[in-house]
Amino acid sequence: MDINPLIRIEEHSNERVVSFLANCKGPEGVAGDLLREWAVHNLSDYAARRCVGCAPKGHHQEGEEHQPNEEAGSHEYVMQMFLLGEEGNGDRFLGADVCDAPKGLFLVGDIALNEFHDDGSIDIGSSMQTAFGVMSEYLKDMDGYEFDFQERRHREEQLFSREWWKNPNIGDAGLVGFKLWLPIKKVKG
Repeated sequence: MDINPLIRIEEHSNERVVSFLANCKGPEGVAGDLLREWAVHNLSDYAARRCVGCAPKGHHQEGEEHQPNEEAGSHEYVMQMFLLGEEGNGDRFLGADVCDAPKGLFLVGDIALNEFHDDGSIDIGSSMQTAFGVMSEYLKDMDGYEFDFQERRHREEQLFSREWWKNPNIGDAGLVGFKLWLPIKKVKG
């Protein structure tokens, strides 16, 4: 069996999302809770929708690298859910702010959640670092593309179980998949 992640190029344009911002210690969970609460209250198809997250100013505001077993830091985090059809036509949808979804080309790869903290919990940061390394090597083998981190940030697509949507206390156990979106651009070859 191949242990490398599935990697593909995706192009996104003309899509809209609802956004939920948290700025605190461990904001990923807080922003996820805001998204879950809104979605469960307002939608019936919430479990089938695409959700992405992003730390607009980075997970480590001083630019330091992720370290295994590090404490959750304080920073901004935005969770977004993609809207369908005319849902995104206005500035608000069912009480939530609407904005443009991430645009452009992305190299999207599965993240194997197989890095763990000493306490046995999933180390998402280390898992993302491993996936980034694999995806970087993959990009090197593709002529005509390069990363576009100057203009755009990476995204974290999170796939949640139906149980996660119903049970706020399930935490990372409700995360059934994770994809890393790395911004790329075409370059002349």
